[in-house]
Amino acid sequence: MKKVLGVAFAICLFASGFAAAGEGKQADGSPARTGLKMAVILPSLGHEFWNNYLSFVQLGARELGIELTVLNSEDNADKCAKYIEDACSMGIDALIFTPYFDLGHKALRDTKLAGIPVVFTDCYLPDIKPQTSYDNYIAYVGPADFESGYMMGKILIENVEPGPDGKKVVGIVNGTPGSTVAIDRREGLQKALDEAGDSVRVAGEVVGNFVRDRSQDVTESILQGNPDIKGIWAANGGTATGVMAGIRTMGMRPGRDVLVVGMDLNPENVEAVENDELLFDVGGHWLQGAFAMNILNDYLNGFPVPAEARENQLAPIPITKDTVAKFKAAFPAGVPVYDFKQNSRVYNPSASAMPPVLGY
Repeated sequence: MKKVLGVAFAICLFASGFAAAGEGKQADGSPARTGLKMAVILPSLGHEFWNNYLSFVQLGARELGIELTVLNSEDNADKCAKYIEDACSMGIDALIFTPYFDLGHKALRDTKLAGIPVVFTDCYLPDIKPQTSYDNYIAYVGPADFESGYMMGKILIENVEPGPDGKKVVGIVNGTPGSTVAIDRREGLQKALDEAGDSVRVAGEVVGNFVRDRSQDVTESILQGNPDIKGIWAANGGTATGVMAGIRTMGMRPGRDVLVVGMDLNPENVEAVENDELLFDVGGHWLQGAFAMNILNDYLNGFPVPAEARENQLAPIPITKDTVAKFKAAFPAGVPVYDFKQNSRVYNPSASAMPPVLGY
């Protein structure tokens, strides 16, 4: 997959770097379509990450004049399945979908029958590529999970102090089993562990299901059984928040007694990095839903999605305490200054078909 988002200093893709966008036009030169309707089906709004994701999608809808329907699955597979069916019957022009709960194939089947183009975000189907067996599956936009998991593992291992036996003792709190997000991040961590060899001992590995409360419970369990753990790799932002809470419950201090690394750049965890409680965080992929909206808006106006823009892997934006200030300046309230029209071929003929490079 093509990596399209990464750390970059002095980035020039913000709104202030462009001339004003022109009037919208379809690929054939006729006026842009108006009144487009899209739906976005979210895994849950009970997580900070998905609220950040939605806020940027809603901003894009306002700027592009798209009527947006938001469907919140509330971490419920049955509800998500019903929302796929509902979306296909409500007269939308396109769907943005995150294929959690093993519902990716259903989403593709149902939307193909309904003639609705769809872009997947965050995770993908390993056996199906965009615009192959499902021609309405236009593109995928998501994070570079393997690379992120590797970066998290690498910095954790580098910073954990060895115990009396010379081993660096760590714990692992994984995400939901079976999802490409969890699989790819864990494989990235494994690369870091393999490189470290015998210098690291994994004392406990548990499943936090990407949620705070579960992650707190399992962290308390592995610390009770393995009080010599000095570092914990947490699979996402909610996991990291739960891990830090579990460390506190056990009478220890995150960032001092036990180092923690996580992913997502949730505002709460960005503050934790700033306060020396979280060693390292990485993310930026909450931008993916809005990038998917731009892809679909262009497609609906006659602009094809070329092969190189169909699988977009958003390279990680990492932060440590030394770089928090730069990140917060470039992403006020977690959202970059970004001009959707200037990054759309409908309004800007020179715009790329691929999501832009953003960073700090």
